[in-house]
Amino acid sequence: MGENLPKLNDDSGISINIKWLIQIVILVGSAVLLYTHLEGRIADSESEIQGLRFNQNNYVFPDIRVLEGEILDFKLDRERMKKDLERLNEIIDENK
Repeated sequence: MGENLPKLNDDSGISINIKWLIQIVILVGSAVLLYTHLEGRIADSESEIQGLRFNQNNYVFPDIRVLEGEILDFKLDRERMKKDLERLNEIIDENK
């Protein structure tokens, strides 16, 4: 069996169809381009996630505090309006 195998030496050559060579080069180039594109998208996503995690603790809580303060102001305004309406109703009832 080993007698039929070709021997490799400095004079050995390889022959490949030029169409196949071009297809192989295009395939490998496309695979490399796709890989680098996906790698870039993954890196961008990772940095965006890290930014969101960092901003979650910095910007959400102050916004909630502002909203809670506005809610308290609206509640106080509502109570003042209720008292004003009660006083006005009392004045109207007295004048009848």
